[in-house]
Amino acid sequence: MYRGKPSAACSSCRARRITCDKKKPQCTQCTRMRIDCTGYRDPLDQNFRDESESVVKRAQKSYKKASGVGQSKRCAQKDGKAYHCADSCDIVPLKLYQDCAIPNAPMLLNLSQSIEDVAVAHFMSSYIPGSHFDYLPAMYGQLSTEMVLTAAVHAASMASLGRELGQPSIMAMARRSYGKALQKMDCALADPSIAANDTTLISVLLLGLFEAMVWASPRTPHSWTAHTRGALALIKLRGPQQVETPVGRTLFVQVANIICVSSIQQKTRIPPELVALIKTAMHDECGAPRYGLTRLTGEVSNLMADIDEGGMTAEEIIRATQSVDEKYVSFSKSIPQSLKYRAITINKPRPEVYNQTVYQYPSHRAAQLWNSYRMTRILLNEIIHGYAAYVSPCSRAEIQDHATENVQQMAVEICASIPQFTNPLEFSVPLGRHFPSSAGLAPVSKPESLSLKASAASLLWPLSVTRSASIASEDVRAYSVERLKFVGREFRMPQAEKVALEMGEFDSLQDGLHMFYVS
Repeated sequence: MYRGKPSAACSSCRARRITCDKKKPQCTQCTRMRIDCTGYRDPLDQNFRDESESVVKRAQKSYKKASGVGQSKRCAQKDGKAYHCADSCDIVPLKLYQDCAIPNAPMLLNLSQSIEDVAVAHFMSSYIPGSHFDYLPAMYGQLSTEMVLTAAVHAASMASLGRELGQPSIMAMARRSYGKALQKMDCALADPSIAANDTTLISVLLLGLFEAMVWASPRTPHSWTAHTRGALALIKLRGPQQVETPVGRTLFVQVANIICVSSIQQKTRIPPELVALIKTAMHDECGAPRYGLTRLTGEVSNLMADIDEGGMTAEEIIRATQSVDEKYVSFSKSIPQSLKYRAITINKPRPEVYNQTVYQYPSHRAAQLWNSYRMTRILLNEIIHGYAAYVSPCSRAEIQDHATENVQQMAVEICASIPQFTNPLEFSVPLGRHFPSSAGLAPVSKPESLSLKASAASLLWPLSVTRSASIASEDVRAYSVERLKFVGREFRMPQAEKVALEMGEFDSLQDGLHMFYVS
């Protein structure tokens, strides 16, 4: 939970309640007293305490005593604009909205904190670790309650808690917070200086995350796509200077990946302004892997657009796709050692481990980088395999066999990436330690994070890709189905179970699970 603004002073100065100048290697006050200075703690580490379990238990206890849902209430209106909150949660931030009814949430009993504070504490401690928003806690404590980012955080937080508890009334409160955030977003976008701020772009991304959390249908909601277009407009407005700060660079990569995935999904080209910004960012960071992968994803998007427009022969499509696939292989060889994984073989079969192999990564970001590489190569090689049916029989078998081999290898590697983030206490071992040679795996005292909801959510799309890979082996696809069910059940993500239960062939680009991967 949020603990207020802590002191960064050394323990001696805090105990004596005097000002600490925080000099290094030790403060002046300790030097004068001729005592050892204990050093300075990071204030950010003190801001939040992980009380997710107690928060959820208190809220559940309160709801058992709470009354039923009350009467309906109209959505907030401002300056003639109504904010439509559909039952399907398909909320499109257009200029004109229809009136709608939102049920009031019941009063929470026996809680010393407001439900908004409970939700934010839960969100910061249980979802933010392992997500793309790891910069958010440092910013949130400095915000005014009137800012659009505050409203966006409340909307996403309430949606996260509502999903965790399975409480429609909390989801209704989340939708009201979403409506308030849209109102404040209109005001922020009306002022170009505010629109270009980090907080405005983060707010758009959080509203996209809200859409993923409340999404219930098997297809991508139009409102998520609308937020994607809004984020693209903002990075165009922010220009090259946005990559001059660490947060700015992180935000740019986050948005660029969303745009690239959305473009692949819709078979459209990457906007030229985004291509130029990616080149600028790559030059400034000497081709960091995250920019290199984003650039390659842009190439895939353009390739998909070329194929969709027609005019290419099957041979031309195969050659172009193989060329991009080779670039991905070269990219994988350039990934630095700090982002590489190690393969561990366990002695006894386990249902949560495919083929008794676990890939261990230094971080969830490293795992996501590798899985993005693998998913894209599955897509490319399925294209190659499909168009090989239209070439001469003498070369068809060789092309299809090679494509099938690539798809199977990538799918198996994705499966090996799952246990570390679904069973962290068993399968996450600090680098430098080794798995024991015996059949079991030793639990660890300090896995990367015990709050791995976002990391688990990022597994949904890779599992969906392997489940839908028509030329992957049946056992890989069966494993993917079971893991989708597990993640959906254990991490309260019913969308995953719906995809797992889909019958027949389906397109993983259209099932909506990519929202959790990039949001």
